[in-house]
Amino acid sequence: MKTAGIIGLTFFSALCLLSPAGAFEFMTSDGPGMGSSIMLSESSASVLVSVPTGSMVPGEWQVQMGASRKFDLSDLDRAFIAAAYRWRALTTSLGLMQFGQRDLYAERTLKWSLAVRRDSVSVGLSVSGMMVDISGGYGQLRAATIGAGASYRGGRWFVCAVGDNLTSPKLYEGSVARRPNYSLYGEFVGKASFSVTGRAAFQDTEKPQFALAQRLRLSGGSTIFWGVSTAPLTYGAGLELFVKRIWISYATSVHPVLGFSHTVALTFGSKQSRLRGDGFDQPR
Repeated sequence: MKTAGIIGLTFFSALCLLSPAGAFEFMTSDGPGMGSSIMLSESSASVLVSVPTGSMVPGEWQVQMGASRKFDLSDLDRAFIAAAYRWRALTTSLGLMQFGQRDLYAERTLKWSLAVRRDSVSVGLSVSGMMVDISGGYGQLRAATIGAGASYRGGRWFVCAVGDNLTSPKLYEGSVARRPNYSLYGEFVGKASFSVTGRAAFQDTEKPQFALAQRLRLSGGSTIFWGVSTAPLTYGAGLELFVKRIWISYATSVHPVLGFSHTVALTFGSKQSRLRGDGFDQPR
């Protein structure tokens, strides 16, 4: 086997070990700063790709793009672009994420989701595909899987359950299957311009992961946030700035051994939901 191929396969194996969730994971703009918890009341396009439950207002569209550097290592850089749109009761989103470099090892993940909302309940599904390129003439590896989710909101409380990797996909014959993983999300929207979010993630053979975060809206619509997650214990924080109809966000987290990770993102669209006043559209 050629040296480049050996390095690529070794790198792929290391990535599997570094990712306990083992999912076709799609990054989010502020997840690292919130312990991988999310905003259910004001979901961004990247969140809607991963959590197909819908939280936009009818007619709203959004485009988001971002990049991250994990543990200050350029070899672990990721970039994404995601778009979402709501038509009547349907919310659809599509995201593309690139990881690595094609001259050694690269992953491209394409994920699409569709959600339908009725009153206070949303249900949705997602379809994910991954293509892995390993240099040295070893071709490409491909796999696909599906996911599903459901959410409910009651007043200022939001809860959501999501399952991914439901078909236990394999990248090649004989490889270890990506086991299904399940997440529970929650959010409380306070009256004083703050939200508290939480997450619990479960996967067979792995320790449960828990997260708790808070977001605080400042004057002018800007936001700061912070969070903590377990397994391993990781701290994060970040901020969002609203500049000329564009949201600019920065999030960081620190691993107890591997160090800091950083994510930056730009968001724009037809409506800025975070400036609507109460943080979410009221049930009709």
